[in-house]
Amino acid sequence: LFLVPSVSAQETGGDCSADENDALPMAELVFHFRTWQSKAQGIRKGTDRVQCLRNLSNALGKVCSLRAAENAGSAGALTLLPTAGALIGTPTKELWVVYKLMPLAGVLSMLLSLGGTMIPSQASEYEIKASGFSYGGLMATTKEEEKEDFPESKLDERTEPEKFASKVEQRSKDHRGGRKYIRVWYGIFIQVGWVSLLLFACWFASSGSVIPWWCTNASWMLFWYSMVAISSILENVAGVPFTQQWTLRVSRAPKLRISDDAPSVRFLEKPVSRAAFPPRLSLSTNPPSYPTTQIDEEDFSFTKPLKKRSTDVLDALEVGLNCKGQVIMDNKEPWSASRVPFYVIISMEGISSSHAALRVFSKAFSVACFAAGTLIFASAQFVTISVSLTVIFIVLSAGVFGRVVAMWMASEMIRGRPILHRVVKSRAEAADYIDHIMALDSITVEVLGHVFVNGRCIKRYNKWLRLATWFGILAEPFDVTKLAVSL
Repeated sequence: LFLVPSVSAQETGGDCSADENDALPMAELVFHFRTWQSKAQGIRKGTDRVQCLRNLSNALGKVCSLRAAENAGSAGALTLLPTAGALIGTPTKELWVVYKLMPLAGVLSMLLSLGGTMIPSQASEYEIKASGFSYGGLMATTKEEEKEDFPESKLDERTEPEKFASKVEQRSKDHRGGRKYIRVWYGIFIQVGWVSLLLFACWFASSGSVIPWWCTNASWMLFWYSMVAISSILENVAGVPFTQQWTLRVSRAPKLRISDDAPSVRFLEKPVSRAAFPPRLSLSTNPPSYPTTQIDEEDFSFTKPLKKRSTDVLDALEVGLNCKGQVIMDNKEPWSASRVPFYVIISMEGISSSHAALRVFSKAFSVACFAAGTLIFASAQFVTISVSLTVIFIVLSAGVFGRVVAMWMASEMIRGRPILHRVVKSRAEAADYIDHIMALDSITVEVLGHVFVNGRCIKRYNKWLRLATWFGILAEPFDVTKLAVSL
């Protein structure tokens, strides 16, 4: 890389005078990185900005017109990078899938997006009540799209939450989708490699070039990339089509006996039909009971006080349940549990006013990054053609292939049907869906830092310390057998 042929010689401070009919010496046609870097370091050796500018002025005075033209053309070529980043932009809808299933891969994809898109693609991006959300065929979001995977009878008179809970139960019993997503790990390693190359390009370009109005900064391109990365993350956060959404990590649970005083979040207003939900798998000889709205005081022990105790399952989960339990397993009974979890996402339709304002701010920040980036690259001095070509090739390749890898990982992860997603119109409707899912037996549900089995909380944990928070579907489901004791 340090011996890439250059159109002209890298100046060493001397006169490049040569008769226009004479050829330049062969040594002058080779790019010397060390010489180029040491010259910039010598300019920045000043004790303050004034001294640095004085050194820069002296160095520029010794540059001949031939090399000045090369430097100007190279700096002009680098100004294409902010434009390319603004055009590539961030694929918010696709990255939303990657981020939900594999948060680390989602963040890496954002870092490779080279900034946010400045021009909105839809007028509905700023509407509080936007149109329906689509994944471009990657997965189903409505009951019409789910009919192929979960056929329904036309005579089914159950409510939509009951039907959706039944689909969750069917999915938990589906033994397909047990792959460990080795290819996704390959994609993550490729993304890490491209991010490393981007950081190398930032260091490489800043090593021997100088910004006149920011003379002492030896990491000016790294500053530009930091702005671009923040813009990409901000664009993805603002571009999420839902302000409120709840993610449940579901897996099949083995047969357990759970204490009756374990906290429960079932708030069903009427008994659940046995046709919709099979009897609870329990070693207890007592017949299964189906809770109603009558909840005893002993059923809840909150870690934070509630101003008004609510029967809303979401209020109970967001406040937090004080639970640390133990379950019993019969070591003579066979059992089977999921090897790979799946996700149930309940999203509330529309976005809040603050969310819409954040989208406007993200576009303004993208414009600011574009203007600042163009100014920085246009002002760079002592940039040779070799450096310019190398940096442009690395940065654009990272942006393009980073997008390809993100889309490839999304298609790989979606093959095992790892997500069931439903869009609802209100918080109360979302609570109703989650309530019916909690009423299912023989499943383990991880939600908001709690672990529920058969509708009862058996453990609470710090979600930021869980591997599932960072590695998503690549992390194994919660192992309830670690909390179990044998009979």
